[in-house]
Amino acid sequence: MGRSSLDSGKAHDLKPAVSPAASPNFAFVNLADDLVSLNARKITNQHQRYVIRSHVMKNVRQELVRGRKRTIGERSNSDKSVSTASDADSSGTNESRLPLTVTIKQEFQEPTNHALTPGRKAGSSCAMEFAEPGSNVTMSYTPAISQIDPFLTLPCRSLAPKSLDGILRFGFDVLIPLTFSSERQDRLTRQGLVLQTKIADPPTFWGMIGVFAAHKAIFQGDHKDLAPSDVNHDDLITDPDYKKVKHEALVAVRRKIERRERMDQFMIEACFGLSATATVVGNFEEARMHLKGVAQLMSMFGVAQDSVSWLPLSIVKVSVGLLSMPIFELPWTRCPLPREIEQRITPTPDSGMTRLASAFQHMDELSQPLRVLLLTSRDICNFCELNATDPSGLSSAESAALDRKATELEFDLLAYPYKFDSFHGEYATEPQLPPLEAVVRLAALGFLSFTPHTIFPPTGLGRALTHHQKRAFKRWLQARSTTCGVPELKAITWALFTFTQGSLMQPEEVFFSRHLLRLTRQLSLVSWQDIETILSGFLYIPSLQSSLWRTIWTASFKDCTPA
Repeated sequence: MGRSSLDSGKAHDLKPAVSPAASPNFAFVNLADDLVSLNARKITNQHQRYVIRSHVMKNVRQELVRGRKRTIGERSNSDKSVSTASDADSSGTNESRLPLTVTIKQEFQEPTNHALTPGRKAGSSCAMEFAEPGSNVTMSYTPAISQIDPFLTLPCRSLAPKSLDGILRFGFDVLIPLTFSSERQDRLTRQGLVLQTKIADPPTFWGMIGVFAAHKAIFQGDHKDLAPSDVNHDDLITDPDYKKVKHEALVAVRRKIERRERMDQFMIEACFGLSATATVVGNFEEARMHLKGVAQLMSMFGVAQDSVSWLPLSIVKVSVGLLSMPIFELPWTRCPLPREIEQRITPTPDSGMTRLASAFQHMDELSQPLRVLLLTSRDICNFCELNATDPSGLSSAESAALDRKATELEFDLLAYPYKFDSFHGEYATEPQLPPLEAVVRLAALGFLSFTPHTIFPPTGLGRALTHHQKRAFKRWLQARSTTCGVPELKAITWALFTFTQGSLMQPEEVFFSRHLLRLTRQLSLVSWQDIETILSGFLYIPSLQSSLWRTIWTASFKDCTPA
């Protein structure tokens, strides 16, 4: 799933890690009262020797950065005195490694505008690769487990340190940067603080690791097709690390309940971790069960609102997978955007962004509630375009406003058919939308799976959304009349771009791509400029989608065989 149960927002309320200048830059291992015997003592514990060697090598690397190189062999007393003085001068810049403190130093160039490019792994058709065109991005900024937790204080017993290291690196270096499209560049500091809080509570820690492990297994292609089915999707994940993590997460929560421990924010976050993990792999009924448990805990024990900040996003994502009415209302009072934020995201009069969603307003075939929601969607596009083009990105207040507005819009797109009698037949238990309305609604929901919270195509949630979209499009094809108007064809063309992006490297991609080529030819769109002019009248973020959608359109020419 795009956003996981990782509570990155919590880090804002935490105290910063201990400053390097106030901490000693050495470790005490296997101390003894008899200082004389230390000269003859040999440390036999391999882990203790590894910790000491890590500290020594850290000093060596720091000296190399400062342009100093150690000589091999014994140094003279004069060399030692010079080295001691030099180290004393630079001690204020050294970072200490504490067993219970997570300090991550930000020393990387932030990669921007990542393009989602499908790749293949041997024996798999679902592995995903992420690359930035024209550059080699090495996404490895997170310290290894041996640095974050040198004395093995993490609540992890069944998972090997190497496996845990791989999961955490993937979560912080790959998943979060690609999923949180509006995150600021100081996120690594917050990640360190978030990890530090998770360590304090095993169920919460395992919930976070579960979300990371589920995404990692899917990215690596260690799974079967996660399209909607009656099968338990946990059985479709072939990564053994995921199975271990999922088991540990369930056991940790169950143990906490059996001990009748106080229901606090950690318990709530642990349940969100279980719900998010189930949503990622496509077990939506299980995810909904966990959310109902969260609601019950909230009603019984009165948890603070800050502890349930992930509830709205979890609600809408589970409902997208099921394409159903959200089970809970949003836990906040809606309010318009602050004037200063609205002014900042408003495009200039000469910008093509001023035409966003204008094409929907001339389509009388769409219901008035849907047209109003699509007009509201312009704010999401403007937010994301600003974040992609402004070097400073979005402020914390702007990111929070974007998250809230996107969640509200997604909630309303799911809920509005249930609130109007015109969509209910005499004997129907579910709303019956007209074919065009159903396609446009699912295209808008698909658009919100790209930004601001990215849902990746091979995940259970991505596969479920594609399944709903293909079914709605087939229904439109069957009901399509020979006198279908040009505005309707243009709207379907925009929807097919959205559907194709959401099904990259999935079985449905060719199906959508072929029909996209058909419609562009029927509309006599012979150049990308012609197509982009049409897309600008719907929902479209040029800085994020122009290159990718042009690639989709170009690729559609490779297979002109009728569907």
